Amino acid sequence: MPITLRTLAAAALVLSLAVIGYVLFSEHVQGYEPCELCLRERLPWYAAIAVALFGIVFPSRWFIAAIALLLLVSAGLGLHHSGVEQHWWPGPTACTGSATGAGSIDELRAMMHQQKIVQCDAIGWTFLGLSMATWNAIVSLAAALAFISLLLRGRHATR
Repeated sequence: MPITLRTLAAAALVLSLAVIGYVLFSEHVQGYEPCELCLRERLPWYAAIAVALFGIVFPSRWFIAAIALLLLVSAGLGLHHSGVEQHWWPGPTACTGSATGAGSIDELRAMMHQQKIVQCDAIGWTFLGLSMATWNAIVSLAAALAFISLLLRGRHATR
């Protein structure tokens, strides 16, 4: 039985909801505060949810290709964040290093009371020795390659 475009879109929707569900669970229930790069890594997944919904309603190879492209972007963002965590390259100045942008001690104190800055180059969570950013890169790349492979296999029924 051939895999339909609607089934691929539904699979992308389930995966995207699972990823976003987990990161929201880890943030709001487990207490892991996301850094600036973590928040950026979520954007392709949110977009993939929207595209997958359109792909379920209007099955098209273009929607599946767009999902694969979004997952490749997500993999790139995860790889970039992993590199920042490993200190292979610098991250955004707002969440790495010690520069605060404060002009005085009073400004620094006020900034510290306003918000908690989560360091992008500090690993707060690991599983099997890999950070959440690294897992995002792996899962995103694997899913993107799976969708690309399924698209290239041939024609798909639209229902």
